[in-house]
Amino acid sequence: MSQSAWLYLSAMLIIAVYYRFRRIWSLRNFDILLLLSLSPGLLMVQTAASSAIGNTWLFVVTAMCLVRLLLDRIFTKRSRLEPNMSTPGITFLGICALAFLITEAVTRPAPLGSVTTVLQGEQLLDAATKSGSKKVSTAVPDSPIGNSLSSDDVTAGPTATLLAMPAVATSRQLHDGRDQSDLSFGIVEETAARIVAILAHLAIVMGLYWIGRNQFKDRTQGLAMASLYSLMPCTSYVVGEVNQVLPCAFILWAFVFYTRPMLAGVFMGFACGSMFFPVFLLPIWASFFGLRRSLWFFLGVGIVAAVLAGAVALISADAYAFTQQTVNRIDLRILSFDGAPHERGFWYGVHPAYRIPVIVAFLLMVITLTIWPWKKNLEVLLSYNAAIIVATQFWYPQLGGVYLLWYVPLVILVVFRPRLLAEKDYQAPQQQPSIRGSSFESPARNSPGGSVSARLHR
Repeated sequence: MSQSAWLYLSAMLIIAVYYRFRRIWSLRNFDILLLLSLSPGLLMVQTAASSAIGNTWLFVVTAMCLVRLLLDRIFTKRSRLEPNMSTPGITFLGICALAFLITEAVTRPAPLGSVTTVLQGEQLLDAATKSGSKKVSTAVPDSPIGNSLSSDDVTAGPTATLLAMPAVATSRQLHDGRDQSDLSFGIVEETAARIVAILAHLAIVMGLYWIGRNQFKDRTQGLAMASLYSLMPCTSYVVGEVNQVLPCAFILWAFVFYTRPMLAGVFMGFACGSMFFPVFLLPIWASFFGLRRSLWFFLGVGIVAAVLAGAVALISADAYAFTQQTVNRIDLRILSFDGAPHERGFWYGVHPAYRIPVIVAFLLMVITLTIWPWKKNLEVLLSYNAAIIVATQFWYPQLGGVYLLWYVPLVILVVFRPRLLAEKDYQAPQQQPSIRGSSFESPARNSPGGSVSARLHR
């Protein structure tokens, strides 16, 4: 199926299932249309003739997403809006959409950035197993998309390299019994890249369902969020791009364990090791946990940093090679103001000096969101994390604006979340009424905003 055809089909499915036709002016309808508005811009960016229009489209819609996320705290009434489909129906739809997504990941050529990440993981695997008989090739196999610039061409951190090791080992086992003459160059690496991408998507789907079932106390909402992610056109467009999917998968599972600072720190550490932008989220998490619990949070981040450093040291011949694999792994030319390599996107052709006030405004926003409000709850943590990731799209020069899967799963959480009560407002778990029971109406009236509420840990 072509990408444009899937855009129309998935948009009709999403509107049919999630749009509230009896409440046209509801916030949920605005959020659904806002999420759908992201995909046409991404589709236009992939076409050279309409890339300028697509970049402008993404810039405008991303700005609307940022405003929506920053104002999320004022929408205190969060009415529970079920999908226009029964729970078994939404489960069946989600499974079919996920199967379609996996099929797309298996059949499409692996992006060059993902294959490069897997090649580095293969080198790490051979160093760990002391395999000297097989020489690791650093060349990237030919691909039909080899001459185009993909959003997966950004430099990945050591996390993706480390996770590529078991994928490479699995890929070798899958192709071990086949005749080597039948295997094209790079088929093992491409298969490993597909495995990593599929696992990352599965992690996001399971994370959305888990948060809906446990944090939001509504299994149906969890299934609805997971199905919406699988149905989103932008998810299908970049289904194989590991460097887009992997960071948000770790951030999502940090929210799964947000009541345990050390485990949340471990997942945020892996997220920071996969790409650069989760570093800007750490102050928000530290402010959420408070002084004492943030020490455990940063302990988890530090443990992951030590593990990743040890993995890089394993394949480094000397101190210079270690420095090249760690400090110099971050291509600072991407963030320079004299023109980044392969610079594309909204800022292409614009003098780099115009990005300076945008970056300054971004840093001021991070500082402001860190200190206000000082006592944060899960509502604030969700919306602020998504807002900061969305804001990075405005100043990032290399295809800035197209990294939708960095934040789309978090925006889905913000859209579907109920009113989350502070710890002092909720009852004990054994006394807490069911969200589906009629007895739930009375506590909801006494809760802030007088709408559906779920438990919140601080």
